Amino acid sequence: MTIIEKVEIEAKNKKIALEEAYRIFNEKVDDEFSLEDISIELLEEKKKFFGLLGGLNSYQATLELIEEVESKDGEFRVEISDDGIFLIVKQPVGNGRQVKMDAIEETLEKKEIVEVDYTAVSEALTLDGEKIKIADRKAELDRDASLEFKLSKDKMEAYISHIPPLGGRGFTVEDIMEELNKEGIVFGIKKEEFTEIFNSKKPLEDFLIAAGQDPVPGEDGRIDFKFDINSSEKKVNLLDDGSADFRNLGRIVNVDPGDLLATKVLAVEGEPGKNVMGEDVAPPPVKDIDIPVGENVQLSEDGMSLTAVIEGQVVYNHNSISVLDVYTVRSDVDLSTGNIDFTGSVIVSGNLNDGMEIKSQGNVLIEGSVYGGNIEADGQIIIKKGFIGAIKGTLRAKGDINVKFIENGTVITEGDLIVQDAIMHSTIDAGNKVVVEEKKGLIVGGKIRATKEIVAKNIGSNLATPTEVSVGITPGTRDDYNNKNNLFKDKQDKLDQVIKNIKLLKEQREKNNGKLLANKQDLLNQLTRMRFSIAAEIEEIKEDKKKLESKLEEGKEGKIKVQDTIYTGVIVNIGTLVKRIDEVNKFVQYYLDDDQIKSKPYS
Repeated sequence: MTIIEKVEIEAKNKKIALEEAYRIFNEKVDDEFSLEDISIELLEEKKKFFGLLGGLNSYQATLELIEEVESKDGEFRVEISDDGIFLIVKQPVGNGRQVKMDAIEETLEKKEIVEVDYTAVSEALTLDGEKIKIADRKAELDRDASLEFKLSKDKMEAYISHIPPLGGRGFTVEDIMEELNKEGIVFGIKKEEFTEIFNSKKPLEDFLIAAGQDPVPGEDGRIDFKFDINSSEKKVNLLDDGSADFRNLGRIVNVDPGDLLATKVLAVEGEPGKNVMGEDVAPPPVKDIDIPVGENVQLSEDGMSLTAVIEGQVVYNHNSISVLDVYTVRSDVDLSTGNIDFTGSVIVSGNLNDGMEIKSQGNVLIEGSVYGGNIEADGQIIIKKGFIGAIKGTLRAKGDINVKFIENGTVITEGDLIVQDAIMHSTIDAGNKVVVEEKKGLIVGGKIRATKEIVAKNIGSNLATPTEVSVGITPGTRDDYNNKNNLFKDKQDKLDQVIKNIKLLKEQREKNNGKLLANKQDLLNQLTRMRFSIAAEIEEIKEDKKKLESKLEEGKEGKIKVQDTIYTGVIVNIGTLVKRIDEVNKFVQYYLDDDQIKSKPYS
């Protein structure tokens, strides 16, 4: 539909007339429009005295709006009644598509309608909504409606397809409900949803007519630990002022005799479901679990709780819960105490002095400093003050190491090395990360290596002190993996040969009524022992391979992050690639991409 409004305006020029017309039309017309929808025509150009221009001219402004009409495609339907077969065509609206003759012919063929009057069909195509007879009804061609039911393999879903009748008997919703019952589909029937969409005159394909009820899974038995089993993985905590607390990491969990360590939570059986045939569907089976008992703990008679027997550190290694003894030295470790070699954790109230050693199967906590001493721990090492290695001192731990500063020392850890102040002229090898980001946050001199990441405020110095920082795998790690892989294959081949020889000797024994010559029996015994020995070696090699494979994957993601400055003279290694820093950079991180060491802003 087109809306046209006109108005005459007197104005000095065409631009002013257009603006005035826009104002007037805006008051009269509710529809949105723009200046481009208004046309201006000059009716009379008026002049002042003596033929001079400059008076108010007369203009006619016309607003023409074309109202948009929603387009709709044409459609048709075929109706069959006792009086014949009729075609009703609805014409398209707007830019909708016309009904095509071939679409009508296809429908008539599907309905098996013959002897069609195509003149009448052509007439119907020109009309809008009128019912036009296009053929006589032939009773012998009538066809009843048909139904098809499909059942999912697990019987949890049933689908229905419907083909409408051609002059024959159709189905009502209630008829279909009866058919479902005959098919044995009796549970979860979606009658209400089906009633809304079902039309007896229209086809329907694979409608979900029934759905079963899934069983409710139960809960497996579990262990309720009364201590933090992930204490060794805790991250640095942030204080209220935003600074990092590197000292109070809460990584050692101490218990007293009688402390409750764990309780058992019984498994809870699930609830059965039901399929569309009305049959029960069993829930997945649940698993029970026992509390894993280790050393220095006591399990209750009913197996439902575990308590500590001694004072010490509680540890969980997935196979057992144990309490390790804690050995406390309330002084320095020196010649008066001797070296310490202990099965549990060790706490030293003072210092570890020059030349002294501590070996622990747990954690080691030094309240003071370490001066040229050596510490070896299966757990973590925490040194509240500094580690002055004096070139000969070494810290070695399977867990994390936390220390205020390191000078002229060697540190080897399978976990993280967290240093509050500085690492100076030392050799560091960390299986995970090296973090030096509090206070000075300085790495200067020596060689620092980590598998995953090195983070520091400053690396190197303005004196170009030789400093090497490395992340990712080393050539040695890759060689170790290749060697393990080759050893694994050799052991497998050797085991296959041993098993083959054992079979041959056993076959000979069966042929000789269960007897072998003495030397062959000795050989069989030797091969049997060898088989078990090689199999054990293979399992150990497989575990080593898994650890090395993990390191190889982690090495690809290695990063070196500098929060402040990295100086010239620093050598950056990522994997097997090397980059020498030739100019001072700030707030930068280095990473590996496309077999190149690249840099980007610190994040």
